[in-house]
Amino acid sequence: MKQVDYIVVGLGVAATAFIKYLLEHQHSFVVINQDFHRASTVAAGLYNPVVLKRFSLVWDARQQLEKMHELFLWYEQFFDKKFIDEMPVFRIFNDEQEQKTWHKKATTHHELVPFLSTDFQQLKIYNDIKDPYGSGEVLATGRIDLRLLIPTLEQYLRQKENLLQEKFRYEDLQIAPNSISYQNLQAKHVIFCEGYHILSNPYFRKLPIIGVKGEVLTIRTEAKLPKAVVKGKEFLFPLSSDEYFVGATYDRDCLDYEVTESAKTELLSGIGKVVDSSFMVLHQQASIRPTVKDRRPIIGGHPTYKNLYCFNGMGTRGTMLAPKMAEILYLHIEKGQPIDNQSDIARFYDEYFD
Repeated sequence: MKQVDYIVVGLGVAATAFIKYLLEHQHSFVVINQDFHRASTVAAGLYNPVVLKRFSLVWDARQQLEKMHELFLWYEQFFDKKFIDEMPVFRIFNDEQEQKTWHKKATTHHELVPFLSTDFQQLKIYNDIKDPYGSGEVLATGRIDLRLLIPTLEQYLRQKENLLQEKFRYEDLQIAPNSISYQNLQAKHVIFCEGYHILSNPYFRKLPIIGVKGEVLTIRTEAKLPKAVVKGKEFLFPLSSDEYFVGATYDRDCLDYEVTESAKTELLSGIGKVVDSSFMVLHQQASIRPTVKDRRPIIGGHPTYKNLYCFNGMGTRGTMLAPKMAEILYLHIEKGQPIDNQSDIARFYDEYFD
């Protein structure tokens, strides 16, 4: 029987963040991942410290940004590839009142001043963009190229024989006080980074994970657009010289992985209100993001089986959130450091575990 320190189930942004610490500290581990509908491989990978609907600061934004840059810079050095793409985010204003609200927050709200520009005319040179009331630029923003990083990591793990590409079989888990056996593996810890699929996990399926389906498009256009994220109703940003990402829809009711004409129509309509050009749809994809009823992540150990851990609830901001949560969970397991109350799975012990 092969002995390892960790078994990691899943290979999305949460697992990718946690695996960094296993590689860095030379732990033995195996990743078990069924190559099936990972939200991280569909997601935009954007990082942005501001809630663009309300012009408010994201929870713990400064710490999240710091840990995010630290982790993905580590991966850039490890693989000698570029994964961090810094680019501005421009929020198109819908009316004069939004512009006034932005200006007030950008000049009087101390925590927002470093992140909100007061120059509202930066997109005026782009004739194909419709912004009669201007737009606000969010600073310290960009994109993590998860569509490159995760396959790169996957290939590396396969070469090192650290990856089993198969469905995880919960019935094969044998749990002892100080170790776990799974088929021909014996491990000290198992980390479940399953995203929405954790609802099929018999140890954690009662957690209040709420699935949100999102559909996205890859389009081609000849419009003259900036190397930036443009946010009207939808997000739009460049993937190459003439290809752009558009997304995403937000559906709590139809939780499947089928793409729909209604979503495509909604996305194109939203972009059409901001960009005065024609589009060719190249690809359409769907995924389900794991969110939590209190809008906070869920990390930590099972109340009964202490060597089983949950790493979930990254929601729509996994690129920023997962790196810090990975560090907290790793230090909790290896050093016994506490998990903050807002993220700790223990807040759900009484209500969601027998």
